[in-house]
Amino acid sequence: MRDYFHNTSPTRFLFPIDGDCLNANDGAASDANVLFTASIHAATGAQITVNGAPATEQNGVYTVQLLVSLGKNTLTAQNLTDGTSDTVTVFVLPNAIDRYRISSDDNILFLADITANEDVYTSIFDNPYLAVYKKAHDLYGAKVHLNLFYAFDRQSATCFSTHRPNFDLSMVTEKFKTEWEANADWLTLSPHAYVEYPQKPYQSTPPEVILRDFEAIRREVYRFAGEKTFSADVTTVHWGATTHASTRALRDLGYKVLAGYFEINKAGETVVSYHLPAPLAEHVGARDFWYDTEDDLLYGRIDRVLNIGSAEAVATDLHRIADDPQRNGFISIMIHEQYFYPDYRNYLPDFEARVLESARFLAARGYTGCFMKEML
Repeated sequence: MRDYFHNTSPTRFLFPIDGDCLNANDGAASDANVLFTASIHAATGAQITVNGAPATEQNGVYTVQLLVSLGKNTLTAQNLTDGTSDTVTVFVLPNAIDRYRISSDDNILFLADITANEDVYTSIFDNPYLAVYKKAHDLYGAKVHLNLFYAFDRQSATCFSTHRPNFDLSMVTEKFKTEWEANADWLTLSPHAYVEYPQKPYQSTPPEVILRDFEAIRREVYRFAGEKTFSADVTTVHWGATTHASTRALRDLGYKVLAGYFEINKAGETVVSYHLPAPLAEHVGARDFWYDTEDDLLYGRIDRVLNIGSAEAVATDLHRIADDPQRNGFISIMIHEQYFYPDYRNYLPDFEARVLESARFLAARGYTGCFMKEML
């Protein structure tokens, strides 16, 4: 197994680890530079330098202040006593401070509604679900990213109390393509999965499966919403569970950022963490971003799922995250489409309020709407 933390090296970085993305909250910033304190593990009494700067020892941990600049930075810790060393690559991302985005998973039903009402609606924002995000954009500068299913089938329909017919993206009207493209600066669409069930559809499947499903979604989005509206570089895979081969296949397809929870449940299992092992998922989940230097892929933290828990719990967590220097550079909030509908078994009557209040809070704290692709 890959040694993400370089634990086998007698001289190794404790912070940052390879792939960490640093920002002003890790120390101090001036223009595109970040001044921070690196920490290194080595044997007691060693002489340690990092990029030539001497480190100071305290209880077997060596620290040194370093200056890193926008983009890619290579740090090398040298143990001049025993000749061992460790090298990590770290990054300073643009637009990584005081930015936020809204994303939503499991989307397809709003497209069925727009298609069913194409002779009634004069705008895609006549759809009440999309109107919520338009309000968040108009009032609070939100940028919104919607992850799509290809199809809504009979198993998906069992979660609703009223009849909902089968629907897939090949049926979506092209009437509003120009309007989709006109709003692509703040509203984008990307693949999520072919259909809602089974859960974790890509956890053990070969890469060909996810590539097939994502290509089917891309093809239809190009048709009804235009290439400008399609997010070809950022997505959240359904349930955030994939093989390593599938994440590499997505990178080869052009995806550069995968968003997830990067949390550990009570059973010690990773949650929406792709193929990353638990210790690394926990590390990524405690920060905004982590870059896999071997796979050339950025992982972004989704900070709060708005449909989980009470509205009060959501507000409390957002305040906590906004006060956490390791999490508050770029705040990503997410919700699931189905909770918007009164006939859904877990309907949230305050769906709109949760989205708008969260966006209002972040805007009031000085956050500006931003897509994750703007980190690149």
